This record gives sequence, C-alpha cells and structure tokens, in this order.
Amino acid sequence: MAPTFLPFLAFMLYIAITGVCLVVFAPMLLIQSKKLLAKKVLITVLISFPCLMTVGILFGIIFLLPALLVSWLSNNNYISQTLGTILAVAGLLLFAVLVAICFLYLWCFLSRIIYKQLEKKPISEFLEKNKFLKSYSKLKVNFFQKNAILKIVLILIGIPISAIICICIYEGITGLTFAKPTQLELVGKYHISQATVRNLSASTFNKYKLEFNRDSTFELTPTPNIDICDKGKYEVDYQFDYNEISFRCNNGIMPAHIDRHYGYYRIEFIIGDPDSGESIYFEKDK
Repeated sequence: MAPTFLPFLAFMLYIAITGVCLVVFAPMLLIQSKKLLAKKVLITVLISFPCLMTVGILFGIIFLLPALLVSWLSNNNYISQTLGTILAVAGLLLFAVLVAICFLYLWCFLSRIIYKQLEKKPISEFLEKNKFLKSYSKLKVNFFQKNAILKIVLILIGIPISAIICICIYEGITGLTFAKPTQLELVGKYHISQATVRNLSASTFNKYKLEFNRDSTFELTPTPNIDICDKGKYEVDYQFDYNEISFRCNNGIMPAHIDRHYGYYRIEFIIGDPDSGESIYFEKDK
C-alpha cells in the first residue's frame, strides 16, 4: 500500500461528505430560521480535513526521527528484528492515537470559536470554560477577538501550502537517508541475507556469494532459482524502477532490483512472477 493511500482515501471521503452537506444544507442558507444551523454544519465539515492534515503532518515530523532511529538500529543489528517490529507497531499505534485525540480536540476547539463568532458572542466565554487553555485565555482572546473568522480562514489556507512544503522536506530527507549507490559504490562482496523462496534454507545462505568488481564485471556462486552466468558484466541505471541493475551474460540479460533502505541497500533477485512475492536478497559484507 502506498504511503499516500490513506490520506487520499480520507480526502475522497472528505469530498464526498462535503458534497452531501452542501446539497442538504446550502439551500437552508436561504431560510432565515435555519441559516445559523446551516453555517455551523458547513463550517464544521469544511475545517475537518485541514485539521486532520495539520495534526497528521505535525506528529509525522515529530515521529520521523524516532522512526528512522529504530529502523537504523534494527537494520544494523543493534536491536533484534522482533524488538524492532514491536517498537514499530507500538509507535504506529501511539501515532494513530495521538493524531486522533489531537485532531478531535483541534476540530472541536476551532468549531466552538467559529460558533461564538457566528452567534456574536464573546470568545472569552468559551476560553474561560476551557480547562486546558484557561491559563492562556487572555492571550487567546487578544489573538482571536478581532476578525477571528478571517484569521482562521487564513490559517486554513496556509495548511495546503504547509503540506506541500512538508512533502518537499520529506522527499529531500528520503533522498538523503535512503542509499542510492552508484556503480562504483556497488563494488564489493555480498552474501544472501534473506530469501522468500521455499527451496533455499537459511543454513545455506553463506554458501552463495556475489561480487562486483571495479571493471564492471561480476562473479556469482551458482545459486538456486537465479538463472544467470557465473561471470559477466553489470550496469546500473536508475531510470528503470525495480530493474536498476542489469547482469549481462553471453546468453542474455537479467535485471535485478536495488532494494534501498535507511543507510544500506540489498540486491534483490525477483524469482518468477513479481506478484508471487518470491525473492532472494544479497547484502554487502561489512
């Protein structure tokens, strides 16, 4: 599942709910007795997704460094894979719970402030009853008292811009932290670190070696399921996703995938149908 699938799904749900609310409540804006109710419902719906994205991006930035640290510790065998998985699942659950709680609080908070403005009541009345913000009520009143709706609208407009900036930062961090080796950097000896094929036992992993030489040649110990020659030439080209490296032999060419992670990479030979999930991974000797 792509990392952007859930936000996309939430956005599509937001669009659908917004459309339904517009159909139902927009005509009520023409009825004086229902006008206030319609405004409240429409504003509540409209600010929901921006609130969710704001909280999600904030906690995403906060959780990014711990997530990278756990990934690095696990991949470099400073902690066991089991412990790394437990920490990842626990972190994901904590992230989801914090995002849900803070999103609901922010959504309710902003909605109540806008309601007070629509009802032409002082915001201080709401802030004084809010236990969490009671000590900061005077500061909040000074900020929101004048043109509160305009300021909230400006904040919400800034959210998509902030999201774009955060995406750019994320792409930059991803490009820096996830290894993208050049053909020269591939030079070295490799061993099988993982295999998802049934006829290759973990006890035999050390028998199979792959070596890249500086003259763009390679040597491979005959390995079950990998049908290429023992010696040949290799070439790296990142224009082709999942086929970044090509092994050239007299009888043809076999592609392989450079499986990139935080701080390291693996050479993945996909066995048979790519959808079968069967692969053999070679990792560089330390």
